[in-house]
Amino acid sequence: MTASSQDILPLSHPIRVESITLRPVAVEIAPGGDDLPAIATFLGVASVEALKANYSLSRNGDRVKLEGMIKAGLHQNCVVTLDPFPVELNVPVKLDFAPEAEIAAMAKPSEDDEIDIEVLLNEEEPPEPIIDGMIDLGTVTLEFLALSLDPYPRKPGVAFSEPSPETPAESPFVALLQLKRDE
Repeated sequence: MTASSQDILPLSHPIRVESITLRPVAVEIAPGGDDLPAIATFLGVASVEALKANYSLSRNGDRVKLEGMIKAGLHQNCVVTLDPFPVELNVPVKLDFAPEAEIAAMAKPSEDDEIDIEVLLNEEEPPEPIIDGMIDLGTVTLEFLALSLDPYPRKPGVAFSEPSPETPAESPFVALLQLKRDE
């Protein structure tokens, strides 16, 4: 992540990879009340009342393993009534990080390798890049939170009912046809 894209995000919590040990390091992210309106705007929701992320980070060589949980209380707008309604989210997070060079080497096929287009459904996700020796837990939090939002939120108990079809307006050609028959 570049410095300019970090400026755009309303939540940033960078961690230096060197500070992470083999033993799990606990990190908590709980943005203050001043940051929550900006996070709500970024996520495209009516409001964010509470946001807390608890992560456990451990390092093995240059690789980092992240596990944790994001808890959020927010309001989304119903797609039927447009009224805001409360939503509680508990989002599990599990990611692996590796240096950018290692990821580039894994993605670059050698000249002898054939390109394989087979999609393996049970294959693990590739690791996320460690950029400039840093991992931004704020970005991770926002990405996972955004992915867990319902794209078409519906207030509980609200059902969409299709409007009754209107009788189509009489075509102007019907009047012309009538004039022709009258002659």
